[in-house]
Amino acid sequence: MLTKEQQRVTRHRRGHARVTAVAGAGKTTTMVRYVLERLRDGMDPRLIRVVMFNKAAQEDFSRKLREAAGANTALPPVRTFHAMGRNLAMSLAKEGHLPSFDPSPLGEAQARLEMLKALQASAGTSAQRSAIYDEQQQWLDTFAGFVDLAKSTLAAPESSFIAGGYPEQYQLFIEAFARFEQWRKRAARVSFADFLYDPCRVIAADPALAEFLANRVELFVVDEFQDINDIQFFMLKTLAGERARLQVVGDADQCIYEFRGAKPEYMLNYFGDSYPHQHYEMSRTFRYGHQLALAAAQLISHNQRRDPVLCISAASAAPTNVELCLQTADGAAFAQACEAACAAGHRYSDMVFLCRTWAQAAPVELALLKRGIPNRVMGGSRVLERGEVKVLITLIRLMAGEFLEPSAEQGAGVDGSDAHSRLLFDVLKFCELKIRHEVLRGYAERIAEFGFTALQRSEDSLSIYQEKRLQRLGEVLTDLQDEHLVGRGLNRFIAQLDLLTLMRDNALSQEDGENRAATVTAFIEFVALQKDQSPAAVLGMLAALSDHGGTETGEILPGGLATVNAVTITTMHRSKGLEWPVVLLPGLSAHYMPYQAGNRRRQERDQIEAERRLMYVAMTRAIDALYLFAPGLDVKNGWSTERRPELHQLPSPFLAEMNLALAQRVAGQLHDANSLFDLVKGGVANVAERYLDTVVPDWQSSNAVVDSNTSTFGTARLLLGAWCKHITYGDGRVIELDEQGVCIQFSGQRRFFPHLLAQRLLQPVLALESTRVSEDLATRAYRVGDILEHRKFGRGAVLAVDQRNIQLKFSSGMKTFRLALFEADYLH
Repeated sequence: MLTKEQQRVTRHRRGHARVTAVAGAGKTTTMVRYVLERLRDGMDPRLIRVVMFNKAAQEDFSRKLREAAGANTALPPVRTFHAMGRNLAMSLAKEGHLPSFDPSPLGEAQARLEMLKALQASAGTSAQRSAIYDEQQQWLDTFAGFVDLAKSTLAAPESSFIAGGYPEQYQLFIEAFARFEQWRKRAARVSFADFLYDPCRVIAADPALAEFLANRVELFVVDEFQDINDIQFFMLKTLAGERARLQVVGDADQCIYEFRGAKPEYMLNYFGDSYPHQHYEMSRTFRYGHQLALAAAQLISHNQRRDPVLCISAASAAPTNVELCLQTADGAAFAQACEAACAAGHRYSDMVFLCRTWAQAAPVELALLKRGIPNRVMGGSRVLERGEVKVLITLIRLMAGEFLEPSAEQGAGVDGSDAHSRLLFDVLKFCELKIRHEVLRGYAERIAEFGFTALQRSEDSLSIYQEKRLQRLGEVLTDLQDEHLVGRGLNRFIAQLDLLTLMRDNALSQEDGENRAATVTAFIEFVALQKDQSPAAVLGMLAALSDHGGTETGEILPGGLATVNAVTITTMHRSKGLEWPVVLLPGLSAHYMPYQAGNRRRQERDQIEAERRLMYVAMTRAIDALYLFAPGLDVKNGWSTERRPELHQLPSPFLAEMNLALAQRVAGQLHDANSLFDLVKGGVANVAERYLDTVVPDWQSSNAVVDSNTSTFGTARLLLGAWCKHITYGDGRVIELDEQGVCIQFSGQRRFFPHLLAQRLLQPVLALESTRVSEDLATRAYRVGDILEHRKFGRGAVLAVDQRNIQLKFSSGMKTFRLALFEADYLH
């Protein structure tokens, strides 16, 4: 039985249509019914094209369409964009518009080999060529991403380089792209991206060809339209021509593939600029309950690049519990949440950890391994198999006196001395020496023969700095052999060589450096928490974890569940289109969410909005339970403003935007038929008001709307200059306000509170504020901590004042004024 919103979509007949469907809105069911309705209207299935975003979605839709239609019904083709492009490219090649090509996609190994050749040939110096050769994986991964981005549009590669925000060291990518394309044309090979790129370039250069290809279809139904990019939209418009009607379905709030060329503007503006249309909303989610629906709605409402659709939990949706948990260094909360979900009747395969970056997956996996909880990593490497962790294990073996005895696994198929040299080379490479790999291999061989004293030998090709680094490394490794506590030893090794800083500074991308450094930190913290810190004991523990702690294999079904009973660990980006009964989001700190690593040139607002969309997608994968893990929740008295805490110590500001307390209270009241709605009108409660207006239209008739003087900051907006009360410090006033939190001036001290803790720990004192404002206006005496309004700079806090000057802090920075001149622009 379809909802009224779904029925309106299926009954659309004339012109183009744009359907905004929230997460879990049943869009596949609705699209299937829409296609069947058009067939019942007599439309020829050969004149309909259904276009899906990926192969899994295409197969799922085809199956459901066949089941709903019956065995004897002729059905339209269901294709992905790439399949549609492949068919078009082969037709154009057959007609002579494109050169003949091998239609089998170019294999990854050959593609990377030719990309490496193109990079080497485009390098400007021998040093750059050596760097590319030594760090092939990082260079090739980044270049492959650039190639895909450049082929998502018909614009010149230079435009993609600028749009992608690549740093100057990657400038050679533009020339390397041209060289790679020259080879590909000579070899008559194509990648998946070329199935669209090649035919669209030919069509764009030949208007007559475009006219010939157009107008052969009457109806296009396009799923996940928010993920479309320039070249896909160009192909769609070309084939549609003037004849075809377009029905596009998507949700700008779920646009998370901007690194592939997607933009929310396709759903919001670009489609409408090309096609006047009817807009429909599918606002009911059948996946999760009111608490999660309202929390997600309150979060995403802070974005400006979106439709004003409000996600509402359908009456048939079961309640979804949202729990905010303190994330500690030992990761015990991860395992405890999994065990609690099991106690509630869930299997491990019902659970998924969605990480913002792979670095966050390391502490999760280690915590689960330690507790014996089976887990699988989807799309990445297991933590004990990562290169940096293998090096740390080698260092533990050095501390245990086992360094000269490679394990059977490490030495399999090679001579023992070769295996030893290989391990030493990995250690040297790990230490960020900035020395060519062929030179490091020579040192590794000499260390295997003569010990760490070999690092004292000079080499003609080395600079004085490099020689000193090698000598220092030799001293640190020698000292490490005498260390008997693993955690202390590894921490000293990393600190003495300043490796975390060097990993971040020397990485080809800031995100890659951050991932490596965070993985190292997580592993060292994990082993440092073990009771027995002896090297032999730690090695035994790691061997046991490696032997039976995790599950490597397992298929992910369309719904998101694995076919093996293991917890899934993957990234937020890989969760799109999937769902799980239990979703766990680790590492929700102000550093990782929003994550702002890298040298992107987007406006900060757009970058934060992209991160907010990613958070929205991740949390709306949950069905029964959502666990949010964040640091700093136990800091009841805030932080001293003399030294603001690091971002990784603070909870994500997105958690405050969710207004979890309000979502929980409203959800509870909705489930209680006799409940009154004690909601503060206006401010940040606006989304909750709209939610209730939709679900319980007459909710305000109960006169249960409370007066704002009795509210908490959880339901009233906290502004610069607001007065508040803290249980320990008493009355205080907001003198600074930024995206991370607020600084409160109490009597004799200032304290910083992230927004989430401000909601929980501070109570507004509106009467006190009114009194102080009246006094200030009457006496015109400016005092430190006062909040004043300037005609040009807006609201600012007084930092200092004397007989001649006044200094204020505005959101744009600090300003100093002559008092006499300030009076003219002062409002109150």
